Amino acid sequence: MKLKVLLVDDNKQALSTLKQQLHSFSFIDIIGELYNGNDAIHFLRQSKEVDLMMLDIEMDDINGLDLAHHIKARYPEVLVIFTTGHAGFALDGYEADPVDFLTKPIDPIRLETALEKAKKIKFPTNAKQITNERIGLRVTKGIQIIEVQNILFIEKKGRTIFIHTKNNDKIKSTDTMQNLEAIFKPFDFYRPHQSFIIPMDQIRAIFPDKYARSYSIELADSKTNIPLSRNRFPDLKRVLEEKMIQIH
Repeated sequence: MKLKVLLVDDNKQALSTLKQQLHSFSFIDIIGELYNGNDAIHFLRQSKEVDLMMLDIEMDDINGLDLAHHIKARYPEVLVIFTTGHAGFALDGYEADPVDFLTKPIDPIRLETALEKAKKIKFPTNAKQITNERIGLRVTKGIQIIEVQNILFIEKKGRTIFIHTKNNDKIKSTDTMQNLEAIFKPFDFYRPHQSFIIPMDQIRAIFPDKYARSYSIELADSKTNIPLSRNRFPDLKRVLEEKMIQIH
């Protein structure tokens, strides 16, 4: 499968250079080249084909960071890779959960790494059965080994990410939610909300709020109710039905 990529940059030369670099990747399908943020918003309104947007941060009409926040709120299925001439923008764009930041001129190796990361997020491999498999995750003082089946849920609070376990441990991760989502998707984890990642086999119930404007997920081994974004409910329902769980 190919990633459908939309390029947005008000510098035509930079956009042309990026386009040439992308031609070397067989799994990339460039579906549009735009020179301002307003055109990007219009494109998204008209098309449901965008998997990934490669977005310049410094544009005259709409700041790329502001546009990324808009995309995150309205089109959470669209991944974003920032391209910028100033590495200092990375901190400001953290809350937009980009796949990566690429500094111009874009290094081909960094570009390949970012695109592969986006591909893994969008097209995860078949889910593995959750067993006693152990993986190493980045934490403040290095790497901590965690048993996958011992994870209750992953939570983002502000700029800090915690991995909650069945042992009542609360492990602080230095990774991003985007990376953790890619790491755990093969183990049948799901991201129902921008601030949470959960194991599918822990889902016990899904409840709407009083006005059905949003939902919450009840987990089997946790007293924490996990928020489910309203626009994610149809997708979660589809995933559950694919697992032969009939939803009426």
